[in-house]
Amino acid sequence: MRSALRGGGRRSIPFAPGEAVLLGAGLLIASGAVPFWLAMPAEFIAVLAGALTGYAWSWAIGAGRLRQLADRLGAGKPFDRVAERLREAGVLQIAGSRLVPGLRIYTTLAAGAVGVSLWRFVLGIVPAVALWVAVFTLLGVFVGIPAERVLGRFEAFAVRFGVVLVLLAAAYLVINRIPWISGHPRRIPQAPRWKLAVAAIVDLLLVAVAMVALGLLTGLEALEPDSVVSAAAVVGILSLVYLVIARRSVGLTAGEALLRIHYP
Repeated sequence: MRSALRGGGRRSIPFAPGEAVLLGAGLLIASGAVPFWLAMPAEFIAVLAGALTGYAWSWAIGAGRLRQLADRLGAGKPFDRVAERLREAGVLQIAGSRLVPGLRIYTTLAAGAVGVSLWRFVLGIVPAVALWVAVFTLLGVFVGIPAERVLGRFEAFAVRFGVVLVLLAAAYLVINRIPWISGHPRRIPQAPRWKLAVAAIVDLLLVAVAMVALGLLTGLEALEPDSVVSAAAVVGILSLVYLVIARRSVGLTAGEALLRIHYP
């Protein structure tokens, strides 16, 4: 949220993970793992639903409360400028604002807060979302097709595995930037690397237990490259969910509490 509201100030919304997810989807389409006819509509619906959810939320809380939140985050004046522009913006202006990296989420929140009509907002974001999804997904497809031709089976597996790791790393960075998850910075001295490693091992072991349980229930195959990539994705997602739950409930993961450290 802080990144979103500071889109007009010194800090902007990170380039990831939305674009990275679409690029990754394009790579999966190129590899044949996901059908094109299914991926593109699903991506469009997901992005459009996210935009409408943000619009509805900001409309529900109103401009006053969102302005107060912007003030607390030091983004009051930028919010006022963008809100004023959007209040009288036409369909083309809304569409253009949604296509600018760093302003997409900001545009959605400000539009709902200042009372931009729903139909005007929808008419503006539908073509913008369609173009945004198509460009980044097709970019991933066109990068993935030659990669699949040049690389062998395990080389292609390495590429997909790398994409999964990049997406998970981007998600971790975004989670750490969300105030209601990461909380206020703790005054904890920098931990030695060995403590960070041991804490990570402890937390990964807990996630592995959940992963084994899922494997037994779903019959996840082992040793197959595609299964390994899927397993890595599941482990990563479970790790992020575990991190969010731990930070929101007790403030620390099991590894952090055991070693008395805090992950960077």
